[in-house]
Amino acid sequence: MEYTLSRVANQHSPDPDPTLANGSRISTSSRISQCQNDKVKYEFNPEKEAADKNYAQLQAIFQDAEDDGRGGLDLDEFKVALKKTVGYMMTSDELELLFMKVDANSDGRVDWEEYVTYNLLEYKERSLMIERLRDRPFPPESKDINTRHRETIIRVAIYPTVHKKASTNQCSLDYYTARYVSLSREGMVTFWTPKMKQINSFMTHPYIEKSKQPWLTEFVCVYNVNMLAVSSTDRDITIFDTHGNHFKKHYCIAGIDSCITCMDYWADIKDLNKSVMIWGDTSGSVYVLVFECALKGSLFGAMGGKKDSFREISLPEVLRGFYLGVRGYKIGRIHDNWVSEIKFIPEMDIFATCCQSNDTSMYLGDYKYKRKINSYFKVNKGLLAFDYCPDKNVIATGGMDYIIRVWNPYVNSKPIFVLKGHCQPVTHVVINSLRSQIISIDTGRNVRVFDMKEQNCLQQVSGRLMKVGLFPISSMCFNPATEKLVLATNTLAMLERNIEEEKSVEIMSHQKPVHGALYNKTFKFVVSCCRESVVSVWDLNTGEKVMQFVNAHKRIDRGVEIPIEITAMTFDGPGRRLITGARDGTVKIWNFNNGDCLQQFTTPEALEITGIVSSRQRIYVTGWCQTVHVYVDQTPEVNRQNWKQRHEDDILCIARMQPHLVATGSYDGDVVVWSRHTGQVYCTLNANKGILPILEKINKVEARQEQETIETETDSIDSIELADWKGAAPTKTITSGLGLMLKVKNVSSKSESVHTESNFSTVKDSPVNHPLLSSCKNDPENECISGKREEYDDICKKYEAAVEQILFLETRDAHCKDTAILVTSGAEGWIRFWSLHQEGGLIGQFNAAHCVGESVHALATDEQNNFLFTGDTLGYIKTWEISDYCISGINKRARCVRWQWLLDTFTYLRLELQRDDMAKYFNSCRMKPRNIEMRPPPMITEPKKTLKWPLLVNSYRAHTQVINSIEYVEERSVVITASSDCAVRVWTLSGVYIGTFGEIWKPLNKTLKNNTLNEIRLPKDIRRVASAKTFHVLNNGTFPRWKLAFQRIKEQGLVKLVPQNEPINPREEEPKRCVETDVKLQSSNILGKSYKRRTRHRLPKPLPKFIETQSSVGVYHTLSFVDLTDTDSMFSDEFMKEVTERRYGSIVQERLKRTRPKKKQQPALLDVIDKVTKLAAHSAPLYRKPTHKIKTAHGILQKKVENKLPPILSESESRQVHGNAKHVSIVDSHSEKKKTQ
Repeated sequence: MEYTLSRVANQHSPDPDPTLANGSRISTSSRISQCQNDKVKYEFNPEKEAADKNYAQLQAIFQDAEDDGRGGLDLDEFKVALKKTVGYMMTSDELELLFMKVDANSDGRVDWEEYVTYNLLEYKERSLMIERLRDRPFPPESKDINTRHRETIIRVAIYPTVHKKASTNQCSLDYYTARYVSLSREGMVTFWTPKMKQINSFMTHPYIEKSKQPWLTEFVCVYNVNMLAVSSTDRDITIFDTHGNHFKKHYCIAGIDSCITCMDYWADIKDLNKSVMIWGDTSGSVYVLVFECALKGSLFGAMGGKKDSFREISLPEVLRGFYLGVRGYKIGRIHDNWVSEIKFIPEMDIFATCCQSNDTSMYLGDYKYKRKINSYFKVNKGLLAFDYCPDKNVIATGGMDYIIRVWNPYVNSKPIFVLKGHCQPVTHVVINSLRSQIISIDTGRNVRVFDMKEQNCLQQVSGRLMKVGLFPISSMCFNPATEKLVLATNTLAMLERNIEEEKSVEIMSHQKPVHGALYNKTFKFVVSCCRESVVSVWDLNTGEKVMQFVNAHKRIDRGVEIPIEITAMTFDGPGRRLITGARDGTVKIWNFNNGDCLQQFTTPEALEITGIVSSRQRIYVTGWCQTVHVYVDQTPEVNRQNWKQRHEDDILCIARMQPHLVATGSYDGDVVVWSRHTGQVYCTLNANKGILPILEKINKVEARQEQETIETETDSIDSIELADWKGAAPTKTITSGLGLMLKVKNVSSKSESVHTESNFSTVKDSPVNHPLLSSCKNDPENECISGKREEYDDICKKYEAAVEQILFLETRDAHCKDTAILVTSGAEGWIRFWSLHQEGGLIGQFNAAHCVGESVHALATDEQNNFLFTGDTLGYIKTWEISDYCISGINKRARCVRWQWLLDTFTYLRLELQRDDMAKYFNSCRMKPRNIEMRPPPMITEPKKTLKWPLLVNSYRAHTQVINSIEYVEERSVVITASSDCAVRVWTLSGVYIGTFGEIWKPLNKTLKNNTLNEIRLPKDIRRVASAKTFHVLNNGTFPRWKLAFQRIKEQGLVKLVPQNEPINPREEEPKRCVETDVKLQSSNILGKSYKRRTRHRLPKPLPKFIETQSSVGVYHTLSFVDLTDTDSMFSDEFMKEVTERRYGSIVQERLKRTRPKKKQQPALLDVIDKVTKLAAHSAPLYRKPTHKIKTAHGILQKKVENKLPPILSESESRQVHGNAKHVSIVDSHSEKKKTQ
């Protein structure tokens, strides 16, 4: 909610004293005139007046509450006050939500100061957020372009492609395929492709010495006749022909009085014969040349017949009308200074010019002297640039006073509006009509983009980021079709938006990897933060960004704010404030609805903070400091309480359980359970030290001795049965059709609620594998197994014991030794369930990673603790059914009902099960990670007792990188995930993709079910890497592609599919044909040998029918097949030999039998010249080999083929073919004939 409070602060301010700055008082007449001017400027706005009145009334209500000593308004009074004043259109729920946003300290009352401060800060942060999210026309940095120019580039222009229509003079201009032309001062012209790739370069004066060569000042593209007009300091205009790759000089316009400073050219696309060339010079005059038959006789008539010749044109003769089809006009002394820029406006049939003069800053006039418009625009210090927009019919100007003015061409008294922002003179202005934007450049190379509708600056590209050298920008070229901006100094740079790449880019919630995302139940918002210290607030219902504030944690270095990564975040108890911790050890408390920092703490160690929890006005902070700091909410930092250090390594996570437990997990695997009130340690859990909890009451020395004794006994006794990880799998008896529900032999205890691994063996039979193992690299397979296992356990203890996340199951009975209430996850993906009872400890463990070696960094559960959501480093989300996992007192009747609900809810479960039978135990030990038998848990965790697999009800890939946090929203039945791929995504409970924060989706229903999402979408990155099961889950169990294919088949007709299912009988053997009978049938005793019997061809057997469509090949529904029988070779050796001989024989004959080539045709003129000069070219006859040589060569090659040798003649064989005489070439034979003649 946003309110304008600008007039509230000044409504009681007294009138200022009517005194000037020098102390003299204003006269009565001047005050009357000033009041009249104020009345003219003031516009009555009834809505604004009513809002001011309502705010004044609301302030009076707050003031009365403060005067009565109540300290503000409570919730009911706040609702009544806003209903009477500014909130008469708000509902009761909206007013209650607004009260909670304003009352961030949760004291139950809101005063006027809190209310006004909240509104102002919310308006400020939202304005900044909208400004940051605004669409930018150009990238922040320019792209450098390599050029061959050595001097300053005077201009860059577009050479549009002209598409002419047949049999007419009309055409269309294509700016997408248009070329670019750049001209430097030394005379180098370069043509560029639309992507600014150099085509070719030419010199305008190649035969003139460099010391005598003039400087070029301007050029225009004469695109209707494919020419280029260039002006120089010699006061002439040279016109070059640019057809194809040529660059020839055609015309030279001489006799110009002053040096040309600017030029413009326009051609009528309806009739290419009509065009206008206009220029301004240093004297302030303007010349106009109107061409009426440019296509018929070029611009100034036909050229001479000589090569490399050009025609010199006299400008005075053109003005007098000596050239047909060309009319010239001169408008002298329009300005009293140089003409800075000139443009021809065909929509109004006038021209516009500007100069650096106060009185004649801009001129609009008619060159035909019909006085359609003849007006001057006066601007202080003159103008340097302008541009005309035909769509809006406005002119934008820029000059020496740093201001951009927008004018109506028919009103020269004052501009429509002005745009400020430049700090240096504006040298270039161009209007983007498509987006209603003005692009301007100043002498400091700063580029600004203004919006003409909102009259504000959309983007600023600093000159420091422009890769154009140290000189001011000399020319600017904007392509309206591609929205590409080319800048020039002595080099070229380009600002271009690649719209196609922007469309293909993945939707990101943050620009940097996301640390986490939390759901706020109070305001129904999702709050996320990233490594760039940006906090964003999202609306879960629509996906829209509600609030964003940057640099939440920062440090200032040399006056520049540098963001510090946020490493921990949580909400306070009521959920009205956000608490964040950073890498530098700072803790801040925020009102995240308006971005206001309410309080700040700093830990004494100034180390990274990894965990924060809040409970009952206490904030518990921990991290790499290896201790826990307790801060009291809304009190100074001096009231901090430090608990005793119990961890020996960095603390990675912290969790709380109502009413009085706090647990912390460290890198070495220790999980310390604290008393929240006293800070005393209740117990310590560590899977690498044993499965029982280490109670604090026992002496540390005794506990350590007892632990060493347990480890010694474990190593010395080989008869203890431990987990045979590899041998357990083959002993399972899997009942077909049960899918995940497995029945395993030798179940030791039927009373267990979860099925466990069985048939465990000794240590020697338990092989392991780990990348860090080095003791048994060269050992045989069956040796050093026990040594491997000891080394493996030691590696797990040192490097894979980290506890990444801790989760409390608060609905379970904490006093039962067989019920686990604490869940930990970490390295290698092991999830462990702990009971805090002194006889409990580690009850169950399983691996939740998708692949071996991956870790689980995110844990979440629902309010009833029926599901456990895990996210690993590969981006997979797994949902585990834990209602019967590691808990005592199972309700078997409720299990049947829940089983049917699971089948109806989760697509993954239906995919894995072949039928709907419920197994005896909820387990999924078959779905463990591949090769997990080589990476077992440590021996000290007693896998035979603790290794249990809960039921896996869902598994799919949600991100391409590590998942850092998971949140389950009970009221909407959705899962929120945050990953290092910069995305925060929302999924249904069954795994259907809803959207990524950063895009807006349709409002969600209160409770999402499988059939509530009509449109199923998939993220682009997941679509590239997802597996078949992930696609099946994300598509909600449907196959949209196959569904479309079956629909097309039904449209073609199902009747055609029926014959395809009929089996095809094997083809019957044809009877053998008698050779004698065939010979008799081929001749006749009566008609003689010339008679030939008519052969009757049998039709082939029909093939199975297939579906024929117009857009695809025939598709068979099924193909029947029979076993193939062995047959002899299809072709005999004699047949293949004959084919080979014929092939090589034909090749030899083609090479050796050469015929005389046909005489080449030549022009008749050359024949006459040959006859006159008697130098007719006689074609030399080709050398033809005798016939006997051909036969000899053929016989040699045939023998080689029979001996299976390559058919190539050797030197001796070639001599045998040609005889002893050497081979005579064609040239030698011809020379010998001439000698004989």
